[in-house]
Amino acid sequence: MRVAGRVEDIVERGLCTGCGACASLLGNDALGMDLSPDGFMRPRRRRRLKDTEQVTVMQVCTGNRLSGPAPEDAAAPHPIFGPILHLARGHATDPEIRFRSATGGVLTALALYLVESGEVDGILQVGVSSDNPLLNDVSFNTSREQIVASSGSRYGPTAPLRDIMAMLDSGRRFAFIGKPCDIATLRNLARVDARVDRQIPYMLAMFCGGNPSISATYNIVRRFGEDHRDVDEFRYRGHGWPGPTYVRTRQGKEHRQSYDETWFSNLTYELMFRCKICADGTGEHADVVAGDCWVMENGKPSHREAGDGWNMHIARTVRGTQLIEDAVVAGYLHEEPFSVAELEAMHDDHGLKKRSVFWRLTALALTAQPFPDHGALRVVQAGLAASWRERWAAFRGTLARSLKRRNRESPVTSGTFAPDTTTS
Repeated sequence: MRVAGRVEDIVERGLCTGCGACASLLGNDALGMDLSPDGFMRPRRRRRLKDTEQVTVMQVCTGNRLSGPAPEDAAAPHPIFGPILHLARGHATDPEIRFRSATGGVLTALALYLVESGEVDGILQVGVSSDNPLLNDVSFNTSREQIVASSGSRYGPTAPLRDIMAMLDSGRRFAFIGKPCDIATLRNLARVDARVDRQIPYMLAMFCGGNPSISATYNIVRRFGEDHRDVDEFRYRGHGWPGPTYVRTRQGKEHRQSYDETWFSNLTYELMFRCKICADGTGEHADVVAGDCWVMENGKPSHREAGDGWNMHIARTVRGTQLIEDAVVAGYLHEEPFSVAELEAMHDDHGLKKRSVFWRLTALALTAQPFPDHGALRVVQAGLAASWRERWAAFRGTLARSLKRRNRESPVTSGTFAPDTTTS
C-alpha cells in the first residue's frame, strides 16, 4: 500500500480533510488555512517545509492514516457501525434546542450539560461565521447562548483544528464537537501529545454524509436568483426536522428548499474526493456520535418534514456512556430504546459506503495513487460483504476518476476561492 508522505501530496491527490491540524502543528509561518480554488479548506504553504515537519504532520494527518478506535471493552465492533456500548434514540428536553437543531439536539444538549455542570471550561465547535453568513468558523463557546447559536448543520468547509495547539497551550479543559475525520485526527494527535487526553475529555461527532465545497452553498443562493453579497441569513437545516434550507436577503426576500432538494441537487455532486474513500462516516473514534433518527416509510428512511426532531445516538466509550447517563439524569436529554436492527435499516447508506471503500482503494492502488491507511476500521471485511454490483460500481467509478485525474486538487501554493457572481 502506498500512503502519501508530504502535505503537498495529501492535498494534490485529494486526500486532505481540511481540518487545519497541520497548520496548527507547524505554525502560521509555515502553513496557513484558506479556501482553495476548488472551494475546500486547504493548507497553503508559506515556506518550504522541512523533512522533520513533514514527519510531524504525517503522524497526525488522517489523509495519511487513521488508527482504529482504542477498544475500551471486549465487545466486538459492529462490522459497519463500529463499537457500540450504548444505543438509543432521543432528543434535547429543551424545546428551543430541539427546534433549532438539525435533528433532536442531542449534541447541543450534551454540550450544555458539560459546560453548565462544570465538567469542561467550554466547547470547541463550528458555527456560522460572524463575517459572512455563507461561511463557517470555529469558536470556543462557554455560554448557553453561544452553544445554542452554533446548533444546526453547517455543511461546507471549516478548519476546526486550525488552533488546536494554541487551545492545548492554554491549559483549558474542553469538549470538541466535529466531523468523524476531525475526531480521528485528534485521536492521532493524542498518540504524540498527551495533553489531548487530559484536556479534551469528551469528543462528540455527528453521522457524516460528506463535506461539500463552498461552491455548493453559493450555487444554492445563485439558483434562487440572489447575489451572495445580499444574503443576511443562510441555514442548511434546523427550525423543524429535518428543516428546510433557508435563505434571507438584506432586502427581506426569503427562499426555502427541502432536505432532498439540497442534498441530491446541490451537495452530493460537490463532495470532496476524500469523502468518497472515507471508512468512518459514523464517528467510530468519538465518545458519543449522533445522527438522524429518520421516520421509516415502506422500510426506507423518509426525509419529509416530520415535526419535532429525533436523534439516534451511540456511546463508543465508557466515558461517553457515563456522559449520556448523567445528562439524562440531570434532565438535559430524553432517550428511548433503539435497536441495532433499526440502525442498520435506517442508515444503510453508511453500510453501502463502508462496503464500497475497499473497492475504491483497490482502484487507486491499481493506478498507483496513494490512499490513507484505514487501520482497524474493517475495510476489507466490509468490502468482502459487498454485492458484486456494489463492488463493480465502486471500483469502476474510482478507476475512471483516477485515470481522468478527477481526484486531483489544486496545489497548496494556489490562489483562493472566488465565487461565481453571475446569477441565473
